[in-house]
Amino acid sequence: MRRVMFIPLAMAALLAGAINTIGARSEADDASPDGEHEESSSMRLLSDSGSALDVDPRDDFLPRHPPTTSTTTTTAPPPPTTTTTAPPPPPTTTTTAPPPPPEPAPPPAPAGTGTVCPVQGAVEFVDSFGAARSGGRGHQGVDMMAAQGTPTVAPVSGTVEHTDSGLGGLSWYVHGDDGNTYYGAHLSAYENTGVGWVAAGTVIGYVGATGNAAGGSPHLHFELHPGGGAAVDPYDLVASIC
Repeated sequence: MRRVMFIPLAMAALLAGAINTIGARSEADDASPDGEHEESSSMRLLSDSGSALDVDPRDDFLPRHPPTTSTTTTTAPPPPTTTTTAPPPPPTTTTTAPPPPPEPAPPPAPAGTGTVCPVQGAVEFVDSFGAARSGGRGHQGVDMMAAQGTPTVAPVSGTVEHTDSGLGGLSWYVHGDDGNTYYGAHLSAYENTGVGWVAAGTVIGYVGATGNAAGGSPHLHFELHPGGGAAVDPYDLVASIC
């Protein structure tokens, strides 16, 4: 059987004829016994040119091309990339041990206590105790050489007494609270006369060259009389405190 491709106008007529044919076939099947009725497998239709066309109505219900199936591919988005940056290392702390504190200076002796150098300034001396002196005498103290006018002070706390003699010239005595007597001679001047008790370190006179030291180098002749008795060598004492 010939199969013909229809133009759009013929398709509408074909579809209408097919519907009528199917309806007629159903009526004939109901009137004829099974197996005796034979339907014509084709029908005649007129084309636009007026000629008859053999058309199989089943052709209009069969797909000429397989249906097109659209496939949608869904691509999952990539997971977000997380970049973890390690924290910076902690700062390096350098601990420098503080320098050790300086050695504390020894506290000054409280006024009125202890023993202080009887010459308050630069001084030089040697151990001259017992050295020969004029008139066959022995030296009873230590000559502490210092500049003229250098202050002399009470070596300990006690009662001060100022005197004047041809041998020692202007002099002082300190009757110490420690029970000893201290003597200083050849002063150029006194200080704090008549005050009585003084603290250790109180200025009581000034270095000079009076008495039998007149015309010589200024110095303080210094003597130590333990318990107020005879003089002893004071060198070790003044060497430890001056």
